[in-house]
Amino acid sequence: MAQLATRRPTMRSIVLISTVVAIVTLFTGFDSASADDQDWIIGRWELVYDPEDRATDWLEFLPNGDVRNIWADGTEVSGIYIVTAEGVKAVLNYEGTDIIFTFHADEARRSLRIVTSNTGLASVYQRLAPGK
Repeated sequence: MAQLATRRPTMRSIVLISTVVAIVTLFTGFDSASADDQDWIIGRWELVYDPEDRATDWLEFLPNGDVRNIWADGTEVSGIYIVTAEGVKAVLNYEGTDIIFTFHADEARRSLRIVTSNTGLASVYQRLAPGK
């Protein structure tokens, strides 16, 4: 028992604990929208403006709370999302790392804006018509 008390945490356990704390904070640290007010996000959204001129990608929000980021080369990154009063918060797992994204919706809920930490500039996604 004494060994357990003096055992130092491993890097893996620190990362796991940090990820759990981040996810709990993500989903409890803000007002989520009511269930009746979440259907607007369901569907596919296309990157229509990127200040860094990156290749177009798509976000697909599913009714069960899953989200997929689909890149032009066919790579898919999966995660979960929640609708908030301001837009959408998502956690996507890329190469074993959970990354938190905050998308701000315009007033009409036809576009999502995300500011990248690299440049501080906003990229814009627009909702595609169903079936596209």
